[in-house]
Amino acid sequence: MTGSLQKEFYSLLFPKSGTRLHTMPVNCGHEFVDTPAYSWDGMQRGSHDLVIWQYTLAGQGALDFGSRTIPLPPGTGFLVVVPEKHRYYLPEMSPGWEFVYASFSGAEAVRIAEECRRRRGPAAFYEPDSAPVQAVWQLLDMCRTKRLTDACTASSAAYSFLMQLLSASVKEYPGNDEKLINMVHEYCLKNISRQISVGDVADFAGLSRWHFSRRFKEACGKTLHDFLTELKMRIALRRLQSSRNSVKEIAAFCGYDDPSYFCKVFKRIYGNTPAEFRDCSADKIQ
Repeated sequence: MTGSLQKEFYSLLFPKSGTRLHTMPVNCGHEFVDTPAYSWDGMQRGSHDLVIWQYTLAGQGALDFGSRTIPLPPGTGFLVVVPEKHRYYLPEMSPGWEFVYASFSGAEAVRIAEECRRRRGPAAFYEPDSAPVQAVWQLLDMCRTKRLTDACTASSAAYSFLMQLLSASVKEYPGNDEKLINMVHEYCLKNISRQISVGDVADFAGLSRWHFSRRFKEACGKTLHDFLTELKMRIALRRLQSSRNSVKEIAAFCGYDDPSYFCKVFKRIYGNTPAEFRDCSADKIQ
């Protein structure tokens, strides 16, 4: 482990140009930590779309994601989104953790990250000479040598890294029944404000309920109910961030007749009620 290294960090900020760029690098770095104080909570890092990819070089970290604790030994890269219920940290039994990382902002970065995670999960093994690992070192070198001189160049570098990550996911985990998943996603988005049943979606797909449920679970790795709940909660979270709609209005928009039940589901997934999340986000912006 590179004990002499403590932290190499680059933050990327550019003046607003008037051109809307959907993906931008936020920061990148190479770091060694050896204290349990190193801990990042995905619900305590602001309310704007952020994607983080971090790759273990030596030692070991850990990622709490959903109900699992995922060990992060050398060769493991993890991918998380903010805001989201997760935590990555140095475990008590680990003597240290050396890693390289990069973070990106924007809705397009989140979309690509979610597609990568759908195929490979939140953490996966990458060879040291794999394209994503080489791409993050290249991004770090571009920052070190001051080659990211403007927003357009920086956005291009961000897309390049994310495409390498997506390409690795597609090649190694090509997925199954992509057309069915896209069809279901589109149907659910168009009907997000109404009650959607398995029968509704199965009829739309032209399949029996049993055949649809089996194919969808095999293709997506989760039931339609879980898929739809996660989609509704992501939409609710974005509306809490970007609109002045009341919690009751957002619940109705997402197809929940009972705002109390909506709040219960939101808290189960994100750890806070919608009102608490909005208050916390407002405090961070101020």
